[in-house]
Amino acid sequence: MNPPRPVPPAPGQIGFPRPRLSRRDRLIGGGLRLLAALKAARWLGAPAAGVIVTLHHVRPARGADFDPLSHLSVTPEFLDRFLSEMARAGWRFVTPTELLEPAGAGALRRMAVTLDDGYRDNSEHAAPVFRRHGCPFTIYVTPGFCDRSAEIWWEAITLVIARADRMEAEPGGPPALVTRTADQKDAAFRIWVDYLAGSVDETQQRQLIRRLCDRHGVDLRALAADLVMDWDEVRAIARDPLCTIGAHTMTHPALKRLPEPEARREMRESADRIEQETGTRPTTLAFPYGYSTAAGPREARLAAEEGFVASFTTRPGCVPLGRAGHGLPRISLNGNYQDVRLYPALFAPNLWRLAGWLKKSGIRRGHPPAAPSTGSPHPQV
Repeated sequence: MNPPRPVPPAPGQIGFPRPRLSRRDRLIGGGLRLLAALKAARWLGAPAAGVIVTLHHVRPARGADFDPLSHLSVTPEFLDRFLSEMARAGWRFVTPTELLEPAGAGALRRMAVTLDDGYRDNSEHAAPVFRRHGCPFTIYVTPGFCDRSAEIWWEAITLVIARADRMEAEPGGPPALVTRTADQKDAAFRIWVDYLAGSVDETQQRQLIRRLCDRHGVDLRALAADLVMDWDEVRAIARDPLCTIGAHTMTHPALKRLPEPEARREMRESADRIEQETGTRPTTLAFPYGYSTAAGPREARLAAEEGFVASFTTRPGCVPLGRAGHGLPRISLNGNYQDVRLYPALFAPNLWRLAGWLKKSGIRRGHPPAAPSTGSPHPQV
C-alpha cells in the first residue's frame, strides 16, 4: 500500500503527510477549523495570562500508512512556525516555574513549552528550534527509559503490530486478529491499547508487553536505546541554559492505578535519580498520561508532599498567572493538527470555562479531549 500523499500546505500550515484519522479525530479537527474560521480567539475573550503546551516527539514527517501514534509527533518546521506565530501574537516564552510566579507589568501573556518522556529527537530536532527562538523548554524525563529498564509499551505494541501479519489471542483479552493491512493494524492497535491501559493492572501490563515483544522479536532495551536519550545525552542537554529537566516518574505508570506508597515512590525516586545523574533536583513533575483516570487529586497531593513546587496533567486548560499549584492543565500540540491557525482559540480561558460549564450541566456528553487534549483515543504519554 502506498503512503499517503503530502497535503499542499495552506497559509500558516506546514506541509506534512495526512495522518490516518479516526472519526473522532476528524470531528475534533473540524471543530478546531471552525473555531479558527470564526476567529473564535477574538470573541472568546482575551488570551489567558498563562498557557503550558506539551509535546512528545519532534522529528521529520514519516508518512507511514500505519502510524497510530501520529498525534505524538510534530515536525520541526511546525514547531518553528508555531513559536514564530506565538511570539508575533505577543506571547512571552518562560519556564513553567516562571509562568506560575505573580504577574508583573508587561507579563500578561506567558507560555511555557514542555516535552514528555525524554525522546532523543527532543535534542536532535527540537532544541535547535528552541535556541533559534530563545525559547526555554522543559523535558520531563523518565529515568527507567534512560536506564533501558522500563518498557515504553505504547511504542512497543505499535512496533509489534507493524511487524505482525497476525496477533494471537490473549486468554481473557483480545481475540486473534489478522493484521495484514493498515486498517487491520489500526483496529488491532485500538483493541490492544484499550486492553493494556484499562483491563489489566500496571504489573500485568508490563509483563504482557514483555511476552508480546519476546514472541514477535522486539527488543525492548534496543527500542528504548533507539528512541530515548541516555544519561550522557540528558546531561548534555541539561547544560543548555534554555533547558530544564523535570521528573516524569521512574517507570511511567498510571499513578492513579498504583497503591499510594508505590505512587509516592515513583515520584520520589525519579527526582532522586535525576539529581544523581545531572546534579540538579527537579522541582516540577509531569504526570504520565495525565488524563483523569491516570492522575487525580491524590496524585496532586503526593506531588506536593514530595516537595515538587508544581505538577502537571495533560487535561486541557489555561493557568492564571501566579497560581502555583498541582494538577495544573497543559494543552497538547497534536501531530494530527499541524496548523498554527487552529491553536489561538485554545489559549482563550473562556473556551475551557464554557466546556466545563457544558460538561457540568449535562449538555456536553462524553469526555473532554484529554488524550491528547486536541483529540485522539490513544494515550497521551
